[in-house]
Amino acid sequence: MKIILAKECEGKQLSELSFNQQLIRIGRDTVDCQVVFDNEQFPMVSRRHCELHWQNGNWVLHDLNSSYGTFIDGQKVTAPQTVKVGNGLQFGLDGPVLRVVWFEVEDYSLQKSAATSLRNRSLQNLVKVRQDEFSVSFDSSSVPSPNIPKQINQSQSPDSQIANLEFVSGHLTSIPYRITKDSIWLGRDLDGDIVFEASAVMVSRRHAAISRQNDGFTIHDNDSFNGTLVNEQRISAPTPLYHNDEIQLGIGGPVLRFDAPWRIAPKGASLAGQRLIDIGQQVNAAEQVGSQTIAVGVSSVSRKNSKDHFAQPQLLMSLTFGSKRELNIGRAETNDIKLDGLLISNCHARLLQTNSDIVIEDLNSTNGVYINGKRITRQVISPNDAVQIGSFLIKVDQAGRIRIFDTRSKTRIDSVNLSKEVKDRSGGIVRLLDNVSLSIQPNEFIGLLGPSGAGKSILMEAMNGMRPASGGSILINNLDLYEHLDSLKQSIGYVPQDDIIHRELTVYRTLYYVAKLRLSSDVSSSEIKKIIDEVLDVTGLSERRDVPIKRLSGGQRKRVSIAVELITKPSVIFLDEPTSGLDPATEEKIMKLFRQIAESGRTVILTTHAMENVKLFDKIVVLMRGKLAFYGKPDEALKHLDASSFKDFYDKLEEPIEQKIKQHGNGNRYQITEQVAEDWKKKFTHTPQYKKNVYEPLKELGKVKSHNVRKSYRLGIFGSIRQWLTLSRRYAEVLLRDKLNLFILFVQAPLIALLTYFVMGANQPRDFVYFILSLVAVWFGTSVAAREIIRERPVYKRERMVNLGLVPYLFSKFFVLGIIVGIQCLLLFVPLKLLDVSGLMPMPGEMFGIPQLWAMLLTAAVGIALGLLISALVRTSELATSLVPLILIPQILFSGLVGVPSGINRAAGLIMPATWSFDTMKRFSTLDTLEEEGAELDGKTNGQGLYKYIETENDKIIADAKKELDEYKYDTERKLDDFKAKLNNGKNPVAPQLDEPPVIADAKKLPVNLSEYITFLHPWMDEVLNQIVLMIMFGLLVIATLIVLRMQDIG
Repeated sequence: MKIILAKECEGKQLSELSFNQQLIRIGRDTVDCQVVFDNEQFPMVSRRHCELHWQNGNWVLHDLNSSYGTFIDGQKVTAPQTVKVGNGLQFGLDGPVLRVVWFEVEDYSLQKSAATSLRNRSLQNLVKVRQDEFSVSFDSSSVPSPNIPKQINQSQSPDSQIANLEFVSGHLTSIPYRITKDSIWLGRDLDGDIVFEASAVMVSRRHAAISRQNDGFTIHDNDSFNGTLVNEQRISAPTPLYHNDEIQLGIGGPVLRFDAPWRIAPKGASLAGQRLIDIGQQVNAAEQVGSQTIAVGVSSVSRKNSKDHFAQPQLLMSLTFGSKRELNIGRAETNDIKLDGLLISNCHARLLQTNSDIVIEDLNSTNGVYINGKRITRQVISPNDAVQIGSFLIKVDQAGRIRIFDTRSKTRIDSVNLSKEVKDRSGGIVRLLDNVSLSIQPNEFIGLLGPSGAGKSILMEAMNGMRPASGGSILINNLDLYEHLDSLKQSIGYVPQDDIIHRELTVYRTLYYVAKLRLSSDVSSSEIKKIIDEVLDVTGLSERRDVPIKRLSGGQRKRVSIAVELITKPSVIFLDEPTSGLDPATEEKIMKLFRQIAESGRTVILTTHAMENVKLFDKIVVLMRGKLAFYGKPDEALKHLDASSFKDFYDKLEEPIEQKIKQHGNGNRYQITEQVAEDWKKKFTHTPQYKKNVYEPLKELGKVKSHNVRKSYRLGIFGSIRQWLTLSRRYAEVLLRDKLNLFILFVQAPLIALLTYFVMGANQPRDFVYFILSLVAVWFGTSVAAREIIRERPVYKRERMVNLGLVPYLFSKFFVLGIIVGIQCLLLFVPLKLLDVSGLMPMPGEMFGIPQLWAMLLTAAVGIALGLLISALVRTSELATSLVPLILIPQILFSGLVGVPSGINRAAGLIMPATWSFDTMKRFSTLDTLEEEGAELDGKTNGQGLYKYIETENDKIIADAKKELDEYKYDTERKLDDFKAKLNNGKNPVAPQLDEPPVIADAKKLPVNLSEYITFLHPWMDEVLNQIVLMIMFGLLVIATLIVLRMQDIG
């Protein structure tokens, strides 16, 4: 009955699908179909297109009245038709094709040769699997079956001791695979030796390898996304295999049994873990202990109680120093203790043995070494200390034995009396969370439910550390989250309601920058590419890797947000309303993805209002007015509320409220709602679910101490520089993606220069052109930066929660925006200077205007700082945009453009960057002034200003003229008096010769061409002082922005 189908494109076989059921439905319906094609890419496929039925030992194809028909090898199916190996099934004209590769029949030999021939032919045309062109639904209770293993060109090993792998899938066991090569690969890569179907999403492409080592076999995990387990223990280094060992490719993934009766496990090594460090030299485990430089022990936990086993951190190894004095810890193969995971640095830490103590030393790792939640550089380890490196826990006992625990896939969360109180507008206390206690076991899928205002998001943010609770504790594997947040935050993923992605970037580049920011600094590009490919596979985004996020659908964008968190392989993932705004079909797909992530070994907790997929949860938390109304399995919740289905779940929850309102009136709704919530809380405490899910698990913890406020770890100089470089690269790429916006930004400056030329007359004073340079510099900086923090606030908050430094973040903005605004300033200044050089529009400036350009750039930097402060203060981009004119208008009014400021205008202008910049521009022009304020003593106007100078000169002319007239009058009158006197004496005098009247000089007038003047210079300012003040303004605005961002952290 089992059948294998392969997608085919242009004659080339792509991924394979394996089914072991009697009915396979094909179409676009994500609920009813087992093979689902994408709606947008394959519109010719109907929702329920066709079916394959197992009938009387044959597979029969039925067309379900599809719109565009179903075809077998190009022939349209008009009636049920039997399919054969090699047939191509096409769904609609030019639609997708599935090739029948193989299926079981009564006589297997009749079909074996045909299947082998087809498989060998397809191997010649292998291409990369395209994951999201289709999806496959399968029963989550059964493990995906592998394809028939390929045994092609296997060279027989000379060793006669042969081992087999038996493929276990639920109650079915496939044909054993004989290991005849020295090394075989397991995974979904079609070039591997054992290839699993594309739908086996727990399995990585090249998941693990089994190699022959001397007289035995070892398995090593290839840094797979979900890990490799041997006998239910996750391995982190090459591990020996013994007879009947069970190999599982990811929690919830396929299981293989290693069959080698000749290779029996040594006593005490039934649980694999890391049985020996030096595996290649192993002869007998019992003999090796104590004889190696590093002595390694193995956990003796019984595998019979699987549930208890998975609830505890896994003991990877137990070792002593032996003859060594130091042990190196890290990701590299050369370390004494190799810990896998990209959060671990290649050379992460070192254990040192002194005379009486064991010391651990951080080797400048990216993500640090923590002792009891505090990051250290070097410290002695006491027996009571818990040392954390990534997801690994290190403990040292009194005898000096070192034990390494793996906490991945074993993360338990306990909420103990969690409460949250805030003040209302009247100053009263409002309790948002009321002593919520619950215990979440490892790898559970938990839903937080409740009506609006129930406190779901508040509980989630308290549980993940984003907004700590006022009282109570959150314990992660018995460690207080708030005290140990720095060491635990890497293991916590959080997807808020808003997308935590830059929509301008492609899917791949988004994940690339996340990896660069969060993973160890020495992670190679190939390792980053590998983890991104794995995450894209898991989230079904492989086909969309190079598509800008803004072009994705809502469901695909949400998958990208989830992929962002999966980069660090967190043990716990919190999701706040992840399906809000999605259509029912997409919502179901996303919920099934969360279910799949939980089954792969992670704890998934999400809030939701939707009730259609509640049954996918392992347990649900029901909140009402911040109180715990129920915690248990979904079907138990229905019984507890006496609800017939989840459609009337909330109605049943709020039914007592409506009943009491009818009795007592609507005026007391608030008190009634609080009382009903308290009643539900008390009712739950008397149920078996409370005892099982809350009381008994929390009783194991004993007394829990109240938490203290943690201290955040600083990145350090080199960490800050590395983060600044990555943030700057990402931010630049985000801005460069919006080419239209950049074009508008850069075309503004030349256009403003042209308009200034049209407005600015050739004979006018030069104030206006310098004012334009100053004001536009502030405008460029402020307008460009005013929305840059607020528009990516969800991304900022999430990255801040992980490891984002405020200084690297803020200065990445300054750096990139500084380049853009600097180019804008050049595009404005250079054209204006060219007009000056050409004589079309004078704009004088010393040293070819370079000091004026510097003043413009400095002013623009102040504008950027001002814009970023606005962006940090506001809550919406719209408000930021509205505030920009309110910032710029006072620059116009108080900068001194309209005349010499006086009174309050002069004082107000001192806090305006444009005022200081405007004055600096004029001072660097070397022009004299029209007004007396600021006139140069050795200038053309002798320190008076042109107006005063002309007035003074005219006064001199008038005074000189008056003096000359007075002298002329005196001389003339004297001569006439002498003439009259002689006449009166009877003489006949000669008529006097009068002098020519004095010539009066013309009064001086204002020159028609005032382009060699500016109106005034501010009397309180100076060239050097102006620049210092602008720098101080920049510094104060930067500090203010940092304070605002830090206060938001505290709030």
